[in-house]
Amino acid sequence: MPSNDSFQRPTEDLRNLQLLEEISRDSGASQRKLSEKLGVALGVTNACLKKMAKKGYIKIKGINHKRISYYLTPEGFSEKTRLTYHFFEYVISYYGNLKKNLSDKLEAISKEGYRKVVFYGAGEVMEVAFVICHESGMELLGIIDDDPQKQGTKKFNYIIGGVDKIKELKPEAIIVTSIRYKDKIVKNINSDPGLSKIPVFYF
Repeated sequence: MPSNDSFQRPTEDLRNLQLLEEISRDSGASQRKLSEKLGVALGVTNACLKKMAKKGYIKIKGINHKRISYYLTPEGFSEKTRLTYHFFEYVISYYGNLKKNLSDKLEAISKEGYRKVVFYGAGEVMEVAFVICHESGMELLGIIDDDPQKQGTKKFNYIIGGVDKIKELKPEAIIVTSIRYKDKIVKNINSDPGLSKIPVFYF
C-alpha cells in the first residue's frame, strides 16, 4: 500500500499515471498539450516522457519534432494498471481516515455546545463533513467559499456565499472545511472585526 502522501503533491507516481492515461487516450497529443493537461512545465513533461521511454513504458514515433506520437507498450499498460490500483487503494484509505477525523472533530465541537455552524471551504473536505454533520447534531446554516466561481452556485441545496454572508447567517461557530487553504481562511476571519469574535474550528 502506498504511504498516505503518495499521490498528494502531485508526486511522480500520480504524474506518471496522468501522463499514461492521456497518451492512451490521444497518442498524437503534443508535449505542450500534455503539459497543459497535467498542469506542469513543458520541461517536466519532456523529462517524464524520456524517462518512460527509457523504462520501456512508451514508444516515441515521428518524422520530426513537430509530428511525434507516443504509444503505450505492453509494459506501459501494465504500469498504468498498477498505478491505477494503488491510486484507488490510497483514495479509499484517505477518505476513510478523513471521515473518522472529521467525525471526531465535529462531535467534539457539538459537545462544546456549538450547534449552528457554517462551513468555510466548498471543496472535497466540506463534502465529507456535510455527510456526517447531522450525525453530530449540528445545524448547517450555510457554505462559504472565497472562490468567485463557486459563489452563487448550489451545493447540497445551499447557495455558496462569500465571507460577507457569515454575518447574515449569525453562526455559533465557523468550521474551516479546507485543509489546503486553512491558513488563508483563518487569516481572512481574524482580519474582520465582525467575525473575529466567532469561534473558529479547523482540521
